[in-house]
Amino acid sequence: MIIQKDLSGLFFWFKKSNLVKIFKTILFLTILLLTWELIITKFNIPKRIIPKPTDLFNFLQQEFLNSKSTTVLTKSIFSFKDALIGFFLSLLVGTGIGITLSKSKTVDAILFPFLFLTQIVPVPALAPVLAAILGYGQTTKIFLIVLFTIFPIAVIIKNAILNIPENYTLLLHTYTRKRFAIFKHLILPSLVPPLLSVMKIVATSSIVATIITELPLSVKNGIGKDIYNSFNNQLIPRVWVSVIIISIISLLFFNCISFFEKYITSKYKYGQY
Repeated sequence: MIIQKDLSGLFFWFKKSNLVKIFKTILFLTILLLTWELIITKFNIPKRIIPKPTDLFNFLQQEFLNSKSTTVLTKSIFSFKDALIGFFLSLLVGTGIGITLSKSKTVDAILFPFLFLTQIVPVPALAPVLAAILGYGQTTKIFLIVLFTIFPIAVIIKNAILNIPENYTLLLHTYTRKRFAIFKHLILPSLVPPLLSVMKIVATSSIVATIITELPLSVKNGIGKDIYNSFNNQLIPRVWVSVIIISIISLLFFNCISFFEKYITSKYKYGQY
């Protein structure tokens, strides 16, 4: 039985349905690139507006095979690392704030307006203020990523706790009155489904935040600053390649979170009222 499960997982990508999907994706991308190349060539659109796919491939060859400097892939990974740190910190802090808001109406009335301000104040406008306090380095960048992504986590966690059916709480009180036991056996399992859902939102938001926050700060190794500098220097193929690479990384990150969500919900059935 175990061998059969391992084999089924091993040959997952070789199933006919998956091969058809892969073939359709490759075919679509091929047609898209050919159409893109023909349109740019036919209408003689300047490279500074839209580069041809061949220009992007030539840049990739030069960047990854001939260049001795830091590549756009290395800078994208650097930015993704910061986004990942901000992602996990946001989940941790946002969950704690959400639980606190659900337990105290006084704290909710005081803290929620400040939490809401993190969404209406633009990050580039807030960055210089925080940079003057925390510095212009990586610490400020990660702090801004957390501020940018923490609001939906706190709100969803708060609402998930407040929406727990009262009869569930009363039933558990017949067994125990200990707060830790109630949190462990009722509240914590109820938080898993909404937390998994909001993780998909925060996953993409954290990458957007890491690019935006690099612009007003002195973080030179990130892809956001590189895109900005490349655009100012009219290195348009580099801009397009950078955007494509960070988009692929963001898509892979989102798919990993989606796979993790499906695995957890199908195996453990957490919080299914």
